[in-house]
Order: sequence, then C-alpha cells, then structure tokens
Amino acid sequence: MNYIKTQEIGSFRKPDYLSKGFKKMDREIFIEKTKQATLETLDLFKRAGLDNLGIGGEMFRWEMYEHPASRVKGIEFYGPVRSFDNRFYNKGSVISDISRKESWHSEEVRFLRESVQGEIKVPITGPYTMMDWSFNEYYRDREELALAFSRVINQEIRDLKSIWGDKTLQIQIDEPAATSHPSEMDLVKESVNESISGIGGIETHLHVCYSTNYNLLFGIMGDMKIDVYNLEFANRDRTDGGDEREGYSDVKKFAEMNETLSKKRTLGLGVTDVHLDFVEPVQLIEKRILYSLKYMEPDQLRLNPDCGLRTRSREIGFQKLANMVSARDEVLKKI
Repeated sequence: MNYIKTQEIGSFRKPDYLSKGFKKMDREIFIEKTKQATLETLDLFKRAGLDNLGIGGEMFRWEMYEHPASRVKGIEFYGPVRSFDNRFYNKGSVISDISRKESWHSEEVRFLRESVQGEIKVPITGPYTMMDWSFNEYYRDREELALAFSRVINQEIRDLKSIWGDKTLQIQIDEPAATSHPSEMDLVKESVNESISGIGGIETHLHVCYSTNYNLLFGIMGDMKIDVYNLEFANRDRTDGGDEREGYSDVKKFAEMNETLSKKRTLGLGVTDVHLDFVEPVQLIEKRILYSLKYMEPDQLRLNPDCGLRTRSREIGFQKLANMVSARDEVLKKI
C-alpha cells in the first residue's frame, strides 16, 4: 500500500501566556505553562492530521543555540551578537574542555513519554552548527571543537533514548550551518556521524534549511549515518509554476544519488513556506508532491514544512499543516 507520512519538523509559535515572560517566570510556573503549551500544540498537530508529532513545537526552549550551549561546561557568554536583521542571540565562547552540565531535552522527553502515544522526533542542534556558531578560545581548530561537541551530543542522545525506552526514538540533527563552508563537508559528515555513533533504537534525521547548494550535502550522503533528510524546497518555488516545479529540481538530484546507495534514504520534502502568511492551497501542495513523485517512491517521501513555524501565528501554522495533510490525502487517491 502506498503511503506518505506527514511530519512536524521543528518549532511552532508559543501561546502568548508562555512567550510573554518566557525567561522571567518562576521555575514552577514555567514548567506548568510549558507542559500546558506542549499538550495544546500536540493536540493542534493531531487535529491537523500529522503522523509525526515532533516534540510539540519546542515549547521548552526559546531558540536552538543558547538552549544547549548554556547547559555545557566550558562555555562562557559575553553578551548578545547580531545574527541577521535586528535579531540577536547570546553567542558562547568556548574557554575550556566542554562537557554537559545537565541534559537539555530530558525533561520534555520524560514528559512526552508519560503524555503521548505515537511517533516523536526530537530536534537537537548538531555539532557542526554548535561549533560554527561559537567563539573558540580553547581548542586547536574547528575540527577539534566540532568533535568535542559531537561527544557531548552523543551523551545527550543516549540519555534521551534511555528515557524513551524500547520504542524507536527519532532524533533530528539540525545543521543549518552544514553547507556554509564548502571545504568542510568532511567535517560535517564526521561530526554528525560521531554524535549518533553506537546508539541503537533510533531513527536518524538531518535537517538542513536554506542551503544555497544541496549538492554539497548530496555528495556526502553515502557516508552519513542518516535515515531521513528533511530539506527545504517550498521557499524556492514559485506559486504560479504550473506542473513544472523549478524549486524542486534538487529532488531529482537527491533521487539520483539515492539510486547509487545500497541503503536508500528517505526525503523529508518541504512543501509549505514558513516565511509567508500565505497559506498554500491544497492544489498547489499537491502539485509539489506529484512533481516529486516523478523521482521518488511514495515510501521514500515524507512531507513537512520547510522549517519550524514559530514565525507564523498558531492559526496560520495550523492551516498550513492541515492543507499539507489534505494534499497528501488527495495525492494518495491518484497514485
């Protein structure tokens, strides 16, 4: 039977009662509101029809870098840096050997184990991105620092798997910096592989968003210990493109590389743009899926937004997800 899973891929807009005062609440109140927001978001995902509920939209963390970095020994924060536009984050500086002070995902995974039935995917900021986004005042070079982060992340994933138990746990390594330095693709490969090395009972995902050259990533696919590649496509695609989807041309390249591998990889296909309030009609998403099915078998595809939906309202985010599921259902009737 042909089937295409739909999945949540990252962050989702927090309810106002959580986002306002997120960093100022007393610990007990924060945990209460975070759990409430997680359950409400999981219910929203279920109503949208998603097969994979992610981790409830990342209600426990504000952003992807400082959340883990602040829980690692050997990192000091000097103050905020500007990332783009007028957005700032606290960039850490590595000043000594790094190791975990505490887990950064255990609390929410433990909560989800008690509260949720179904598939769960935990997004973890990858070692290469943690290295690239940190100042380095201690390690010999970028490679040594990236591999140090790999060891820390490996320990984190082992703990999460232990909490989750016998069921398969999906681990999504988020590497937005993966193709930023084309000469370092071997380091991307090595550091990601080390972060998941020796851990059984997990399905491994890699999320790389807004790369200008996915060919760099495809070139190391065969040596990566990754089962599912969750990638962005809708942001590149014109809404009036007809049946020929220029923004999805890399799907063919992924499929061609996949054919050379003894173990086939799955493609998480970004079908809705997270940077626009425009809610893509079901028919448009259908065209994007059908175009991709020219090159990929249904069981080698999953559908997701390009990235996390935290920049959209909860209402728009829900409608984008619901339309994605409806488009999938319509496609299944035709194949």
